[in-house]
Amino acid sequence: MSSAPPVALARLAKRLGVDAAVLEEYGRREQTRTDHLRSVAKYLGWKQALPGNAEFKELEQFLLDRAMEHDSPTLLFNLAREYLIAAKVIRPGVVTLMEIVGTARNAATDLIPQTVADLLTEQVCSDLDRIATPLAQYGVPGLVLERQRVLADEQYMTVYNPSSRRRRLPPNLPSPSPKGSGHPPIW
Repeated sequence: MSSAPPVALARLAKRLGVDAAVLEEYGRREQTRTDHLRSVAKYLGWKQALPGNAEFKELEQFLLDRAMEHDSPTLLFNLAREYLIAAKVIRPGVVTLMEIVGTARNAATDLIPQTVADLLTEQVCSDLDRIATPLAQYGVPGLVLERQRVLADEQYMTVYNPSSRRRRLPPNLPSPSPKGSGHPPIW
């Protein structure tokens, strides 16, 4: 309380009906602030996420569900913070929350193959292997090349002008070939 403005202390003392000097002693005992924080949280309906309790388990399940959709630890951490606020749960320590995020990411990594196993037919696996196989000629994975080819085709359709005016695609895109795109090269 020593850092609080004197005017604020005087107003608070008046509202509480105590002498302002009494407020200067507030918080000197470590447990006082913790006790009051718990009382305020209880009054406002906030709960604590302690290992093993329902709130903690709900947080873990929420993070697992989000980790199945996203892999970014920063995003998962921020989603957890938003979830905790919406659920009126006091955030555990940052290290604890990061450990929960890490556990959820690891569990999702193990769970995803089990979840999609029925979808991976021979044909789908073959198509995925074909797309993801690195092409030595370009030094990039096939999926990247496929995406660039599609982008080049789309860009070709929007910028190609049969007259003498033709625009060039960015140099990092492979040239669309007559065989691959169905269009003549644009440069």
